Amino acid sequence: MENLSGIILAKSIELLEKASLCDRCLGRFFARLGFSLTNKVRGESLKTLLCMKSSILIERGAEEEGLRILSLLARTGFKPAVEHLAKLGIEPPTITPCEVCRGILDNELRVLVDKALEMLSSYEYTTFLVGCKVPGAIVEKEDSLRSLVGVEWSESIKREINREAGTIIASKTGKNASFQNPDLLVVLNFHDMSVDVKSSPIFIYGRYRKLVRGIPQSKWICPKCRGLGCEECGGSGKKYPTSVEELVTEPILQAFRGVKAKFHGAGREDIDVRVLGPGRPFVVEVVEPRVRSVDLEELQEVMNDRSRGLVEVEGLTYTDRSMIGLLKLSAKVKEKTYYAVVKASSPVPLDKLKELEAFFSGTTIRQRTPIRVLHRRADKLRLKKVYEVKVEPLDSDKFKALIRCQGGLYIKELVNGDNGRTTPSFQEYLGVDLQVLELDVIDVQE
Repeated sequence: MENLSGIILAKSIELLEKASLCDRCLGRFFARLGFSLTNKVRGESLKTLLCMKSSILIERGAEEEGLRILSLLARTGFKPAVEHLAKLGIEPPTITPCEVCRGILDNELRVLVDKALEMLSSYEYTTFLVGCKVPGAIVEKEDSLRSLVGVEWSESIKREINREAGTIIASKTGKNASFQNPDLLVVLNFHDMSVDVKSSPIFIYGRYRKLVRGIPQSKWICPKCRGLGCEECGGSGKKYPTSVEELVTEPILQAFRGVKAKFHGAGREDIDVRVLGPGRPFVVEVVEPRVRSVDLEELQEVMNDRSRGLVEVEGLTYTDRSMIGLLKLSAKVKEKTYYAVVKASSPVPLDKLKELEAFFSGTTIRQRTPIRVLHRRADKLRLKKVYEVKVEPLDSDKFKALIRCQGGLYIKELVNGDNGRTTPSFQEYLGVDLQVLELDVIDVQE
């Protein structure tokens, strides 16, 4: 049985018979053999051994085979083979550029890496990862040779490009290549010789208090002009001048120099509802930031100063994407506490209010999607728990209610019944029409 070194040389000859290969591409077919070797060194070494083998063949009378191997090597531009043929008085064959990489590993790679280094200079980052887009013909040629020759020790040209580019970038910048959550993804595109740098998003957690009524949580686009600007919206493209989302995200976006910012809240409140107490948790996702380290205490001061008493934020801290899912989940089930000022259509006896406290504390509410949000919410039945109700009379026909309940319960409908879509309701129990005059969120658990 032929030894392994003989097999490797035989496979190398077979590869060179089927295509002219540069040192890197030949070596890449044996990338899994040998520790701490570059593919270029592997390829040079294999060609050197083949050149030596050809000399032995010629000396031992197998001149035809020896010259054939020399010609295969000379066709790739391997200088020792070219000089050996010349010494024997044989005209070397015309050098054929590498039929796999087509020279991109020696020429285009360096050009794209230089472009990448220039682009990276405008980013703050610690870790990076390189990816690439290579013409399909190159990948197909490599796969075809691997299959035809039956080489089992190879790696792909994309893997080599990514590694080589990463090594150069790391040496030039002092940053570290990382496969685990890199700050930047650098994509080298050999189709059009372009470079794309994608910055991983940054996630900022905090809590906001909405101190005034009349501000929506999210930015509302003007329904008439759909954001283009018209007479009705005063050219702003918005239905309302500002929102919690804008007041929170705009300073964050500027500080991190991102492309855009996405606001994720733990639930939402109506435009006429304040958020007090410790505030509502939120996460801001900064998309493609150029800055990654910002003093969040200073940023918090800037945000509160710019909000002009409309919104306050606190507890800013760095987090990750998983927090968004946790907030969305907690908004549906975690406890929330509200204060509601309610007006009745006729006086309500104090003892009846006390009975209402006892009845609703610990009660499960059957609530269909409220009529007022059916245009944007699926019509379904929700079962939500009321944990505690405390009522304080304000007048004969007005009272204040503290309501501690499960997240996702619509409080206005708990009070007015929503034409029977919420049951039991305060209105149903008291037997008089009820209207929520004011509503405040005073606690949101995570």
